Amino acid sequence: MRRIGKVIACSSLTALPMHAAAASQAAVSSQADREQPNIILIMTDQQTADAMSNRGNQHLQTPAMDRLAADGIVFTRAYCAYPLSGPSRASIMTGKMPNQVSVLENNDPLPDEEKEKTLGFTMQAAGYDCLYAGKWHIPTVELPDGEFGFRKVCGMYDPDMALHIDRVLSEEREKPFFLVASYLNPHEICEYARSQTLPYGEVTIPDDAVLPELPANFNATDGLPELLMHHKRMSPRLYPTENYTERDWQNYLYAYHRLVERVDAHIAELIRLLEEKGLYDNSVIIFTSDHGEGVAAHRWNQKRALFEETTRVPLIVKPPKGELPAKQREIDALVNTGIDLYPTLCDYGNASIPNGLHGISLKRIINGTAEPHQSIFIETHLDAINGRAWCVIKGNYKYAFYRFFKEREQLFDLSKDRGETTNLVHDPEYALIYQEMKEEMKQHAKRIGDKMLIRELK
Repeated sequence: MRRIGKVIACSSLTALPMHAAAASQAAVSSQADREQPNIILIMTDQQTADAMSNRGNQHLQTPAMDRLAADGIVFTRAYCAYPLSGPSRASIMTGKMPNQVSVLENNDPLPDEEKEKTLGFTMQAAGYDCLYAGKWHIPTVELPDGEFGFRKVCGMYDPDMALHIDRVLSEEREKPFFLVASYLNPHEICEYARSQTLPYGEVTIPDDAVLPELPANFNATDGLPELLMHHKRMSPRLYPTENYTERDWQNYLYAYHRLVERVDAHIAELIRLLEEKGLYDNSVIIFTSDHGEGVAAHRWNQKRALFEETTRVPLIVKPPKGELPAKQREIDALVNTGIDLYPTLCDYGNASIPNGLHGISLKRIINGTAEPHQSIFIETHLDAINGRAWCVIKGNYKYAFYRFFKEREQLFDLSKDRGETTNLVHDPEYALIYQEMKEEMKQHAKRIGDKMLIRELK
């Protein structure tokens, strides 16, 4: 029988014992005279982790993202907290899991008691001019000006974002700034799938276009959780792909890659702007996406599912000039962006991290002064009947649990089966790992107070 060995996510990093890491996490320096860098969080919408040319994807070119990767550190095992926009963004802005802040759907508002502890207010209290440009979606699509500690730079229109940011950054300022540049694309793939008009212009597929091949797990649909398939059947508007031919799926992937390139071009405009103002080199820039995209894996479009494609996201951290490690440019530590970005941004900005958060500062992982997560937890909601699902990832293993119907449990060895094609739940060789992973999920449920999951796992 197999067991999960001790997880060492970054063998080249010097890890602290857990009690020391926790102590250092809580003891963020409060020196008033410490220089605070300008900080920019760049976020796309619905971009899966491998949708960048710097990750070896030959079907698209993303020079702006590649530039950030060349100037920073790439986290290769970063996951969202929840593969849906509103809950994921609520998690990022609070540093808590969506269930902890009662945001499980796009229309769920943050409770009033959580608003005052959101990231904008925390960075504002640390002395930052907090600026927000683009998509918000907690729950309003655009940020109400002056709320959540941010000044609204502009609404949700990617093509004009750099112009509006230029205007605000040209102001005389005595404070450092914390800017969130939140782009819509490649989210327009949702409109493409529904044959709707794309807000920023159509994607044309030439007759002689070289179409991407379908993923190796394209036909891996047998044995998928019945709750997942029920959700898909009940939501034909979201998943209008039932009668797609293989050529239709290839066109879908071609369009998706063009939308990623489209948003990359807008990010390039922002980078040029920062360089022209002399702000690029010495700023902290973090790039990520709110969640991934199905990209035809298991014949899935959209998000919500707990697949690797829908939950893994790009994550690049570019520290100020002079703080980049000489050798460690890729880190395979497990990251949950929902809970880890908040303490990371606070750490870089010398802001006090609120009590009760379970995230780990990526700055400390980069510097080797904190131990990465041994496991991470992801949740989702699939249907109006409260069809929730959860997964936990530890080392090479991933365990998923669905609340209703058949095929409720999944266990995968991602080192051998990244495409999640072979469910090991009933394999006797993995019986001990199955029990260990289920216990790991129980511990996460208890830590965040998920009463439903605690009941279901009894």
